[in-house]
Amino acid sequence: MESKLVKSFSFSSKKSSSSLPIKTPTTPTGGILSKLSAPFGTTKSTPVTPASSPPLESTQQQFMDDIAQVRVALDLFLNSNINEAEEILKPHYKDSLYYSLGYSFILYLKCVMTFQHDDINMTLDVLKHTIGLAGRLRRRDSGWFDSITSWVKGTTLEDVKQMTVVERHAELVYSEAYLLKALLSILYDESVMSFLRESLNIRSSYNTYLVLEKYLEFATTQDKLVDELDDHFTSGVALGVGCFNLILSMLPASVIKVAEFIGFSSDRAHGLHVLEVVGGWDKCHSINDKRSAVIAAKTGLRRELCDMVLIMYHIVLSKIVPLSNVDIPFAENILNDCLNRYPRGVFFLYFNGRLMVNKRLLDKAEEQYKEAIETQKEWKQLQHMCFWELGIIYIMRQEWQNAYDVYTGLSKDSNWSKAVYTYLKAISLYMLANETTDETVKATHMKKVISYMEQVNGEKQKIAGKSIPMEKYVSRKARKFKSQSNYLLLPDLEILNAFTALDFIPVDILNNNMKRIDAALDQLSKKNKHYEDDLCLAEFLRAITSRMLYEQGHNTSQMHTTHEKSLQVVFDNADKILLDHYIYYFSHYEKARMLVLDKDYTQAEANVQVILKANDRGHYGKGSGPHAKNKYSLASALVFKCHNLMTQIKLAKEETKRYIL
Repeated sequence: MESKLVKSFSFSSKKSSSSLPIKTPTTPTGGILSKLSAPFGTTKSTPVTPASSPPLESTQQQFMDDIAQVRVALDLFLNSNINEAEEILKPHYKDSLYYSLGYSFILYLKCVMTFQHDDINMTLDVLKHTIGLAGRLRRRDSGWFDSITSWVKGTTLEDVKQMTVVERHAELVYSEAYLLKALLSILYDESVMSFLRESLNIRSSYNTYLVLEKYLEFATTQDKLVDELDDHFTSGVALGVGCFNLILSMLPASVIKVAEFIGFSSDRAHGLHVLEVVGGWDKCHSINDKRSAVIAAKTGLRRELCDMVLIMYHIVLSKIVPLSNVDIPFAENILNDCLNRYPRGVFFLYFNGRLMVNKRLLDKAEEQYKEAIETQKEWKQLQHMCFWELGIIYIMRQEWQNAYDVYTGLSKDSNWSKAVYTYLKAISLYMLANETTDETVKATHMKKVISYMEQVNGEKQKIAGKSIPMEKYVSRKARKFKSQSNYLLLPDLEILNAFTALDFIPVDILNNNMKRIDAALDQLSKKNKHYEDDLCLAEFLRAITSRMLYEQGHNTSQMHTTHEKSLQVVFDNADKILLDHYIYYFSHYEKARMLVLDKDYTQAEANVQVILKANDRGHYGKGSGPHAKNKYSLASALVFKCHNLMTQIKLAKEETKRYIL
């Protein structure tokens, strides 16, 4: 039976705005705060209403008019008319709550893409202003004692029941803006005090969403309150509730225990469901003319953001980590609906490119990314996102010159990770040099490769005081290159594994890769300085390649045997690995993935536990040399995958039991 809460999220209020086409809006007459002048001491029971203030109905109508204009700006933004969207929002962000939220959201997206201090400072200033506007519109406490009590216990359901429509929206925006500010401040300010302070703000935001969710459930039982609900409010609550539930559910078990201790909880299925009903999606996940009409009527301000989270979860994240509750055809329906409404939308073109990659249709994916790049020119950062994906495609297709050109451009124009760009540029040119028969050209290429590899370590950066795991990884690879007299074994396949991109390679390229791996193994010599490292790396890559061919029905019996034998070689030689200790732990994860395909869930769990127990103890000890007991490369990413694989295994075991019974 559908819960009352679900009904509240799917409810379309009489007062909701109608569907708004993408158009140039009229100039608004002023924000809600220009009509309100209640001072900070106004009591709950007797709000101050100056004689010059308009009646509440007029204030609320102006509030909804502001939201309608922000809705137009969001439509423009989602259809890649970014400058036009900013032109609507920027002039009024100082005196309108929703204009301020919309403008700060755009700035937030921009600064997390650029990592430029000026962009971050500007975003933090606008978010603080948004928080201030929301604070002035939130319901006031009646005195100093109530203020202290409210600070201790936070917003309660009884508080929300007494709020006006405007005050409830202010409570929602206050929570949203504080959450964005907290996340950005943690990245920007490396101090421990900042981390603790913003963590408390995140928890406060989380608690507010829970209370607002309870209010929605309560309101659906009260006829007089149902009419006060609107899609803008319900979509905002759903976005927060859904995101918190999904993110928390994906964290490692050890982190979840700590989160639960301080008051967080998660329900992945519930998070997905509240996001779905905001868009009017039904349980059968079907699309037809009638369904499309219903969906089009859902005009909540944050509805498309809820859709984007669903697309991200099912199409993007599910291919990076093994998630449960994944429904790719459903997400494809949502994506197609978004593309119909926003045909030039760079985000949706990007998602469609990822979908094509998931289907191993690399040529179609390349077309989508190129179209996304041409769609908008205002934000280079959005173009960089697509160029990054193009570079991965070129490495998968072994088009070294194209890959080199892409990463050369990114290393000049993008601030995401200079160290990673330089390393990718280096290995692309390295692979090109190895295929060149002209010795002069080869020598020129290798001179550049050596120079790039020497730059990698110096280009590392820190976020929130911590080194970036991928940058540490490529730095170690660059040092290995130098220690082996300017040589690396199959660096393209190794980095594709680090990016979780090997699973997207088509069969013809997989077969070619298998031949390359076999040839590399034949040429290995025990005289090599890091023979066991290279042996284990090649066998690990052969195991992954054989599993992917097995999944696609290619020589299944042979591929299954090859997979098992290759991993056994890794396990037999793991104690001799000098540098690449990560291979041993990633090999256990790889074995678990094949065991899941075999439906041998008990043994799959056992292999995952090898990784998790080593992480819990903080003691590793596989390999030789002084670093054998240290944390291996990309350990946190692997533990993250293992946690979600364990969730997937648990659900599969439960499904098997139900089937047997």
